[in-house]
Amino acid sequence: MQKSTNPSDVTELPDGTRIIWAPLPKKRTGRQALLAVGETAITLGLILALFVGYKAFLQDSLVADTQNQKAQGFGGGADQHKLRFPSQVHKQAQIFGRMYVPRFGSKWTRLIAEGTRWHPVLNEIGIGHYVGTSMPGEVGNFAVAAHRGGFGGAFKEIHRLVAGDKVYVETRNYWYVYKYLQTKIVDPTDTSVIDRVPLELTGSVSGGKYMTMTSCTPIFVNTHRIVVWLELDQVIKASDGPPRELNLGGN
Repeated sequence: MQKSTNPSDVTELPDGTRIIWAPLPKKRTGRQALLAVGETAITLGLILALFVGYKAFLQDSLVADTQNQKAQGFGGGADQHKLRFPSQVHKQAQIFGRMYVPRFGSKWTRLIAEGTRWHPVLNEIGIGHYVGTSMPGEVGNFAVAAHRGGFGGAFKEIHRLVAGDKVYVETRNYWYVYKYLQTKIVDPTDTSVIDRVPLELTGSVSGGKYMTMTSCTPIFVNTHRIVVWLELDQVIKASDGPPRELNLGGN
């Protein structure tokens, strides 16, 4: 049975041709409009979730691999670049060290460069040295920063450092071995954590040789800073080779 047609929806031409016009859509009710808004919000939410997932896993993983490979190969083989002597570092992005943190993985390593700007230090190189703080092995506080989420997330696992862990810093002439002391969450405005003698580090003393690792927390939220303090435990000449416990072989 054919559906009846409203005469006002039909136009008849002089030759007898009849044009049946499609009915105009009815005006949405408040409920229908609300449903439409909800559907749009869900769609945008899914797009955002996919983007965050891409940033958190795929992109971070790719950048992390690139930074790791660059650190492993820097100064080796046909590469003409060498680690600068810390005493000769005066400009942003000059590379003077390489860090190894067994807690982050047996193959994990990153280069350390002067400055803490996102570009070209933290985003591309990995770890940045706070300008004005001590250099590795010196009296005072050797302070560094790196991303947790995004751009390779060099310090993504910083929260996992615990008593007994060590961090190894390789420079042109020496290896510096730092042992874990303490972790604390602070406000972004609390710059005292990288002071020569960190006030909030339990047992800190004038004349100590400390290292401070900093990053944003919670990951991807970045409302606070996570701080890890360490203390110099051992100095090894580069000519003696890397610490045996790192199992670097000929690297």
